[in-house]
Amino acid sequence: MKSILICFVIPIFLFLSSCTSTNVMRLKPVEQEFMVDGGKEIVKNEHEGVKVVASYDGRYQKYMIFDVEVFNNTDLPLSVSPKNFLFTPLDANKNVLHSLDGKYAYSYVGVEPQEQMNLIKQEMDFQESKIKRARVVNTILFVGGIAALIASSGKYSESAWKTANVAETVVQVAQVKRIVDHENFYSKMNQLEHDGRVWSQENFRATTIAPGMSIRGGVFLEANARAKFVQLSYQGGKAPLNFLFEQWFEQRR
Repeated sequence: MKSILICFVIPIFLFLSSCTSTNVMRLKPVEQEFMVDGGKEIVKNEHEGVKVVASYDGRYQKYMIFDVEVFNNTDLPLSVSPKNFLFTPLDANKNVLHSLDGKYAYSYVGVEPQEQMNLIKQEMDFQESKIKRARVVNTILFVGGIAALIASSGKYSESAWKTANVAETVVQVAQVKRIVDHENFYSKMNQLEHDGRVWSQENFRATTIAPGMSIRGGVFLEANARAKFVQLSYQGGKAPLNFLFEQWFEQRR
């Protein structure tokens, strides 16, 4: 019987595994010439000595990542920041995408890594204080429950029996709560530490580019799944440098 069950379960498991697919966001440059290097479709635009080279580099959490290099071919220092990049989702007619209620138009600015690292530090401090408060509460519950158990031990009245039951429940709750609190704490802290490492490794952050030099790195901008086209715009020069991409989702197994 066991072997027959296995014969049915394994094919079903393999079938379900083969049917599992993931929607992957894809972007392709349009209305501009591009070159392909290392599987990336690279576009460039320049104006009065400022040149930007960009390619779509995938997703991270809620963000789209663009591999960007800004060249300063002017005679003066050039201040740059991820916030110089504006990301505008567009509809199928290449009009700016609005919220479903029509009250506002979508647009996003690039994320500054240092600001994200500061937010992560604040969140880690909050989690530390939260677990300390939880430890105090758990200790009070546990000690109170044990004290009630000791006080009711050796007594056989109905009230003593009820007190012992309540006290035992309180002790169990304190023990379970302690485990859950610590699991949540370590899970959250591990994620925050991972996010901190990601942002700390990003080279593209607010800085000044000397004449004849460039800076390259990932620019993170919030994604919008409803968009059919998206426009990436560098706003740090005398005139915007725009890049238009078509956006769609591709199923991958």
